[in-house]
Amino acid sequence: MKPITTKQTKYAQYGGLDLFRLAAAYLVIAIHTSPLASYSLQGDFFFTRILARTAVPFFFMVTGQFILSDYLNGKTGDCSAIFRYLKKVLLLYAVSIILYLPIGIYAGHYKELTAPSLLKMLLFDGAFYHLWYFPALLLGVLILCLLRRFCSVGVCAAVSLVLYVLGLLGDSYWGITSHIPGLSSVYEAGFGIFSHTRNGLFFAPLFLLMGAVILNEKKGGSIKTNGAGLALAFLLMTGEGFLLHFLDWQRHDSMYLTLPVCMFFLYRLLLCLNRKPVRFLRTVSAWIYILHPAMIVAVRTLARILHQTGLLVDNSLMHFLAVCIVTTLVSYVFVVLSARKKKRLSRTGRG
Repeated sequence: MKPITTKQTKYAQYGGLDLFRLAAAYLVIAIHTSPLASYSLQGDFFFTRILARTAVPFFFMVTGQFILSDYLNGKTGDCSAIFRYLKKVLLLYAVSIILYLPIGIYAGHYKELTAPSLLKMLLFDGAFYHLWYFPALLLGVLILCLLRRFCSVGVCAAVSLVLYVLGLLGDSYWGITSHIPGLSSVYEAGFGIFSHTRNGLFFAPLFLLMGAVILNEKKGGSIKTNGAGLALAFLLMTGEGFLLHFLDWQRHDSMYLTLPVCMFFLYRLLLCLNRKPVRFLRTVSAWIYILHPAMIVAVRTLARILHQTGLLVDNSLMHFLAVCIVTTLVSYVFVVLSARKKKRLSRTGRG
């Protein structure tokens, strides 16, 4: 989620990205709490299955811009910085697994775990439902680095686009694939290895690459141009989402044909804002993403203790707001304590 890089000067005018990180983290919470379900199922579908689907691609694009850009664009052949980043992501994934292990055991997620299903969980699905992001990020970065070692950036883009289209056929366009006997059998076999095509093989490479390429475009147009492009692209994605939902084609709903176009204009629009960085939000948003499922459990537990289940759980909007508030507060504490610890260690080192 948050890029880990020593090149902090790259963030000089990317405050728009920092602000959207926080919004994207809350959109992920929305996906897992369905804020409008108590009021309108169609409204909730729009909010969580269309609008909120911009969040994770955005996180991938940020990583692409700040971690992969120099290597993919041929400015350097040294992968050492990328591998250092991957080690940190791997460590964060391991910490997250340990954090959610008690909850997963309590929920019975690991009762029938076998060696193959363990590998499937760790390499594709994640040890908890939101942790799929980390193996997807790791695999997506490795795929692009390997491709770029032997191919031009144009070939990398073509391969990433093909992989995305193949992923679409196992996601929102499953209604087509499921009626083609030979093709559906191939995908069914794939679903034995991964639960969704929304993963590091089919989903992540394209958005990582888009972020890396957009860096070369600098501002990439005006606010007016990108805003108009985003409005049109998002309108098309909304129509696509509702049509696929109406046709009942969606096996999952993370991937749309128009999503990359929407993300292209959204990301360029954020770059056009040219705001000063808000570094604090990078860390807070990362912790919000990691901690929010635990806070969903905490809010539900607290609601039962206070006899406020009707207000804090059954009312979907209040549940969403409560989870956002609690997660933000806990994440803030994590960040502050971590910063203080780093200062103490720094002082000790100087001493």
